[in-house]
Amino acid sequence: MKIKTLLLILAATFTTSLVSAKPKLTVKWSFLNIVEGYDHDTKCTVFIDGKEVGTSSVTKESQANSITLKVKKGKHNVKIMNYASYEGKWEEHTIENTYSIDCIYENELTLKSKNTITLVFDIDSGTTATIE
Repeated sequence: MKIKTLLLILAATFTTSLVSAKPKLTVKWSFLNIVEGYDHDTKCTVFIDGKEVGTSSVTKESQANSITLKVKKGKHNVKIMNYASYEGKWEEHTIENTYSIDCIYENELTLKSKNTITLVFDIDSGTTATIE
């Protein structure tokens, strides 16, 4: 009887840990060729399938930053939007808002247990992404 109870407890613990172990998405970014005097406070917001799932801490463009979020496995539309603070107001870091480049990434990705998107926002040549 004791062995059976112990096996049931072990099975329940193992099953619970499998269910609670959610996949992770890490987004890393940095800026290159920042124009002197325009080192804005920035943050990135991550959207999965059109829903906001997290926003990073605030850093200057000259400081690399990252955010790690729990996500669901499978195929999803992933959008990462960088925001800049200008005169105390947060706005999308886009050409439309008079910035040098669009600091946006959007793609349909198949998310696995561990995912990393590394973005480089290069003022001279645009946004590039590496997916791991």
